[in-house]
This record gives sequence, structure tokens and C-alpha cells, in this order.
Amino acid sequence: MDFGNPGRTMPAAGTPAISRADILTPRDGSMVELSPEKTVRSAEAGDAVRIDIRAQERDAQARRDGEQRNHAAEHNMRQARHSLDDVVERRTIIDPQTRAVVTQKRNTETGETVSQLPDETLLKLRAYSRALSEKAQAQEDEPPPQHIERTA
Repeated sequence: MDFGNPGRTMPAAGTPAISRADILTPRDGSMVELSPEKTVRSAEAGDAVRIDIRAQERDAQARRDGEQRNHAAEHNMRQARHSLDDVVERRTIIDPQTRAVVTQKRNTETGETVSQLPDETLLKLRAYSRALSEKAQAQEDEPPPQHIERTA
């Protein structure tokens, strides 16, 4: 019988292997040198990625439908522009009051002005400004009235 101190064992270098009962190596798995917290379980054999070929067909059909809608919309826009060109008359005139070049688009059916550059308000403002400047110029051209000053 030995009543002395038990012999000391020295730990091996590296991290000690921790055995856990909740992590088991599957039959087709392999052992790795990862800690139990970093281990990953492989997916079950029945959980493989499924590719639905019909989804690809639906995507292709949706793409074709979108292209057809875009083509129809472009065709409608071209027709609308063409019919608008038939109705709208474009002309360039010189405004007599302001002597400015004016571009107008008029509807030939209704006679209404669709658009005008410069705007009618701006033309009126230019005419008013021209009238004021002509009035100021006329006042400058007049001889000043003679003033007689009397001093006592």
C-alpha cells in the first residue's frame, strides 16, 4: 500500500479535447479540430436545394409580356405625337410692341395658343418697360424750362 502523494501528470501541449455527448459525428462526417461552439452540422440529405424550372419559364414569360407592353406604349406615344403634329401649327412672329421674336404653337382646330415663348405676360412687361424708357428719353430731349430767380 502506498500512502504517499499521487504522482503528478503534466498536461499535453495545445487545447485539451472536450468531449460532449450532444455533438456526435455522423456516419458520413469527418472529424475536425474545431471547438464544439464552432462546429457545423451538415444539412440532411432531403433538404437539398430545389430548382423550380417552371419559375424560370414564368420569369421568361413575364419578361416577354413586359417587352410587349413597352413596345405597345412606344407605338401609342408615336401615334399620339403624329396626331398632335397634324393639329398643331408652329409659327414664328415678331411682336410689334416689343420687337421680340415669338414662337407660338397653335391648335388649328380650336385656334387656341398651346404654348408661346416668351410668355404673353413677359411681352406685356417688355412693352411697358419700353414705353417708360421712351417717355424718359422724350423728357431728356426736351429743353429744360427756364427758371427766373428773383432775389431781393
